[in-house]
Amino acid sequence: MSAVQNIYEIKDYRNRIPLPNSVSFSVDVRETNIHVQAKADLSAKAKEAVFRYRYQIEEYLRQHPALRETQTPIQIYSSAPEIVRYCDLASRNTGVAPMSCMSGAMADFVGRDLESASDTVIVSSGADSFIHSSNPLDVYLHSQGSPFHDRLVLRLDKFKNVFGISTYVPGRGIHAVTVLSRSAGWAASFAKDLGMRLVSGESLKSALNRAEAYSDVGGLVIIAGSKIVVGGAFSLVSVKEDRHETES
Repeated sequence: MSAVQNIYEIKDYRNRIPLPNSVSFSVDVRETNIHVQAKADLSAKAKEAVFRYRYQIEEYLRQHPALRETQTPIQIYSSAPEIVRYCDLASRNTGVAPMSCMSGAMADFVGRDLESASDTVIVSSGADSFIHSSNPLDVYLHSQGSPFHDRLVLRLDKFKNVFGISTYVPGRGIHAVTVLSRSAGWAASFAKDLGMRLVSGESLKSALNRAEAYSDVGGLVIIAGSKIVVGGAFSLVSVKEDRHETES
């Protein structure tokens, strides 16, 4: 059994989302690594939030260890912390394990806490990102092993509302499943579900049809070798490598 400190499935990769005129910093608490871009250095506030939410999750897992092991949604007690109940709701969108949504939930909850101090903020927990920005954004998609790694760009116009993006790498020839949704936790649920279906033999076309049937999926990009499947209203472009381009 995993140690209680390992509170979610770790994604040791993330999409690159440059945010002009921002301050970038990282927060590390045990295996949790949060990367933040905001208008000011909010590292102290972000670290306090990570500690608080990790403590809530760890305490619940100590009392209810079945949550860690289950591969499908299970009963969550009404006394559970909000972040745990949030993961339960996200997982029920698709039937994936609640812990699959925990990394995205951490990005969402920390991002929500930082909004009061910065009206433009991106919080990434691995490849799960909470985004609040009214400016156009370019998301350089992670797809290690494919010809498009860090060269395929999801070009997003202005968004007035908070939203989330998640990339899941299931392997077996599927280099990345990226989903846009109402939050990082929701996006993580959809990305994990579609990725697992693909590696179990479901076709790319079937996965696209399934994503279109999910009302909370706002966009989808699947990268499988040199194949790309796209769904949603956004621009997707391939850019040449630019060694001078760095993240803000």
